[in-house]
Amino acid sequence: MLDSKVKFFKALGDETRLTILSYLLEHSYCACDFSSLTKKDQTTVSKHLKVLVEAGILKYEKQGRNIIYSIKNKEIEDLLLSLGIRDIKPCCDKQQVSGVCPMCKTEVSGVYPMCKTENRANNAINETADNQVEKQI
Repeated sequence: MLDSKVKFFKALGDETRLTILSYLLEHSYCACDFSSLTKKDQTTVSKHLKVLVEAGILKYEKQGRNIIYSIKNKEIEDLLLSLGIRDIKPCCDKQQVSGVCPMCKTEVSGVYPMCKTENRANNAINETADNQVEKQI
């Protein structure tokens, strides 16, 4: 009994596994989807998924060549939701901002998360605008 609880909480002790769980709290995913979602290679993702299955958090089902992962049951899902795991997404950095993060749709003001993707897009736009101004001068 204690061993299963230790496995459960150890499984929650990794950022990549928490990210995987945050996506699975939305809906089921194929194992192949997690590489792009977590920015990790497929071997690493497979190891993380194995830990989550062995901890009794996830279940999987083979559909042809694909393996579809989901939260094991409603009880586990409710527990993960109560721990705030649904809100864990890798899209944000802490920065001085105001507005709505376009990736996670969180209202932000002050020093709060800002989407990394949006920052890269804004930086590229600003660099392009700066280059155009320099060319005109």
